[in-house]
Amino acid sequence: MNLRRALLSLLPLLGACSDDSYAVVSVLASPDPINQVAQFRVHVGNGSAQDTLYYPSQPTAWLQLDDTNPVTFSVEFSSSRSGDASFEVEALDASGTSYGYGKSTGAIVKDTVVSVTVSVVKGAVRPQFEPDASAAGDGDTGVLSCDPYNPALACGVGATCGLLCSPDQPAVGMCYTAGADNPGAACNSNNDCVPGSQCFTFPGCSVRTCLKFCNHDDASCGEQGSYCNIPIPCGTAQFAACSRPCDPTGSATIGCAPGLSCFVYTGETTDCACAGLGTLGAACTQNSGCNGDGNCAGCQAGSSCVVPTGTTPDAGAAGGVCRAICNLGSPVCPAGMTCHAFDQSAGRVFGFCE
Repeated sequence: MNLRRALLSLLPLLGACSDDSYAVVSVLASPDPINQVAQFRVHVGNGSAQDTLYYPSQPTAWLQLDDTNPVTFSVEFSSSRSGDASFEVEALDASGTSYGYGKSTGAIVKDTVVSVTVSVVKGAVRPQFEPDASAAGDGDTGVLSCDPYNPALACGVGATCGLLCSPDQPAVGMCYTAGADNPGAACNSNNDCVPGSQCFTFPGCSVRTCLKFCNHDDASCGEQGSYCNIPIPCGTAQFAACSRPCDPTGSATIGCAPGLSCFVYTGETTDCACAGLGTLGAACTQNSGCNGDGNCAGCQAGSSCVVPTGTTPDAGAAGGVCRAICNLGSPVCPAGMTCHAFDQSAGRVFGFCE
C-alpha cells in the first residue's frame, strides 16, 4: 500500500538555512513479502553525518510489504547538504525486533526531490561494524556493507554476508544469521547456509542450494575437485563461487542436491546444474539446462555436449552432440561405443562415449 508521505527531519544535519532538499524513500520487500510490519528504523548517512529515524514515530497498525506496492516516506535535508546519502531500512515488528534489512543510496541535490528505492530482504541483518573497504568483486561494486568472502569482518561470528543484486545497480551486501548447511546442500534462504556462502536459485529448475564465495582462489574452496570458477554476476559487479565436486557418470546425481545433476566442463571440472532435455545423440549448445534462454539446447543428466575437434559452435546454433559420460578408468558405454578422452584432457578421469 502507499501511505501518505510523511517528513522525517534529519535533525543532526539541519543548519540555519531552509530545508529544501528531500529524498522520497520507497520501501519494498524482495523477494519474499513481509507482513505485520509496525515501524521502520531508518539509518541515514551523508558524509560523516549519521542519524537514525523512525517511521512512523511510534509503532502503528501493521503494514504489509511486497515487491509491487511500496510504502513511502520522505527524508528532509538541509540545503547545505549534497552528495551521496545512504539509506538503510530495517522493518520492525511491534516489539522492535527486525524482520529484515535493505540498503540503497541516492544523490542529494539542492532544491531537488530525489527518489530512492530500498528493497528489504526478509531475514537480513544490518552489519554490526563499519564496511571493509577491500570488500569487492570485479567491477563496480560500490561500497559493500559486508564482504561475502570474509563475512565476519562486518557481520560478526556466526553470520554470513549475502548479495542483493539488481539490474544496472551496484551490488548490495547484507548480513544474515548463518545456518548449518554446507556448500552444495539444498536451502530455503540465506539463513540456512554456513558463513561465507549464500543460498542461490537455479532458475532452470527452481532448485536452491548453498554456494561458497571465493575470491578467485581455488584453495579457498577447501575441497578436492572444487574450483573457484563459477561467475556470480550481481548488478554491475562480478563475484565468484566454488564449483561442486560430483560424479557426472550414470545417473549423475552423486554430489548434487536433489533436482540438480552433475556435468563435466572444460578442464574436466565438474559442477551441479539443471539438466537439459537433449537425449543421447541430440544436437546441443551446452551441457546443462538453458534457463529459458532462446536458441539453446542442453543435454540430459549423465551426458555432455561434445563439440567435434577443430570446430566452434556458432552463437545460438547447435554445434555439438550429447554424448554419454564415462570414467576412463572403468568405462561403461552404450553397446557399440567406446570411452574417449576429451580433446586436450589434463585430468584424464572422465571421457565420452562414441
